[in-house]
Amino acid sequence: MFTASLANGTTISLVDDWPLQELKELRKKDQFYCPVCKNPVVLKIGRKNHSHFAHHSKQGCSYLPERETHYHLTGKRDLYDWLTKQHVQVKMEYYLPIISQRPDLLFRYQNQLYALEFQCATIGMDSIEKRTEGYIQQGIIPLWIFGGNRLKRNGQHHFTLHTFEWFASYEHEKKRNLTYYCTEAKAFSQLIQLTPYTSQKVLAGYKETPLSKMTITTVLSPNTETPFMIQQWLAIKKHWRYQNPNPYPRATERYFQQLHYKHRLSPSLFPIEAGWPSLQYELLETSPYIWQTFLLLECLQHQPIHQPFHKHIVIQTMQGLIRNRLFPQRTFFQMNDWTLAIDGYLNWLEDMRYIKKHDPSQMKYVRLRDAIYPENAKQAIQLDHKCMFRVIEKNRLYLNSNLKKELN
Repeated sequence: MFTASLANGTTISLVDDWPLQELKELRKKDQFYCPVCKNPVVLKIGRKNHSHFAHHSKQGCSYLPERETHYHLTGKRDLYDWLTKQHVQVKMEYYLPIISQRPDLLFRYQNQLYALEFQCATIGMDSIEKRTEGYIQQGIIPLWIFGGNRLKRNGQHHFTLHTFEWFASYEHEKKRNLTYYCTEAKAFSQLIQLTPYTSQKVLAGYKETPLSKMTITTVLSPNTETPFMIQQWLAIKKHWRYQNPNPYPRATERYFQQLHYKHRLSPSLFPIEAGWPSLQYELLETSPYIWQTFLLLECLQHQPIHQPFHKHIVIQTMQGLIRNRLFPQRTFFQMNDWTLAIDGYLNWLEDMRYIKKHDPSQMKYVRLRDAIYPENAKQAIQLDHKCMFRVIEKNRLYLNSNLKKELN
């Protein structure tokens, strides 16, 4: 850490430029204390690394459970200088006594306080939730920027996220995003429009920007005009259809298999109307082809054609599986209402002309037709392509002419 208290209560910060000799003299005559836990700390003067304060090796700190690495210290310093150059009011490691927390950086932007946490190590959900809730209680918006060392890339648009990274993702224009900063490359990486297809794996747009060209505005309000990755999603649906059954299935997979056997269907031939990235579907951790198939087979297909039914019937059908965690939820600090995923899926089914609103004020729908069950995998792939194109065309999403020809 870069800040410490003296015995008289004065706070000193090593972010200020201290001549090496002054630091040596200071270390000889003064004792330093952690502003949070009040335990003595050591001033470590670096020639190659940053000068900083550290707790004694056998002492812990109620706020800093993990020791700060050179990578983390460098990142904090870089981000502090980056904000300062943009004339943003910023404090390094400012202690908030009411909640006993000290963010890496506390800054004010457009009359709003933000707590910036530069997180390079794995962190438990209990810890990240507690720290986030503490800031929110004080009217401070938490901004989590992860170390570039945490970015797990599996392909051009494929990434792996841990539970706590999902929790810290932020929504802008109804799309979820994450920001990383690499202290070695001196560059930001942004994952735009997180589109999960398993509990941890996601599709996302990727943008890398040098530190010198990035602004705080771009971090808080990223450009989310990244076109949806149509080909990649269709490839994922194809994988779901061709994958071999897991010989040791988890509870959710076993339930999915049993559901199909109950309806005398092959698991690979789930309905064309299932397995789509509908609005806010990421609130459910289960892959969408599983929970959307469940809703079709166990609820929607049972509603008589052209007869009104209430949205609550759909929600009640899901509640039991949500409650027993057969379909687990993702946890976000901004929202936790899983029923919004149901709203998004019903909207998607409207675009597919499977249902339509009967009475929006009473949240009632009518079913227009039966779900489409493909006869074989080849037909399923063809129908998936046509279905995707129909929805995209209806919503006027980005679609270049070459891809349009390909999907026809």
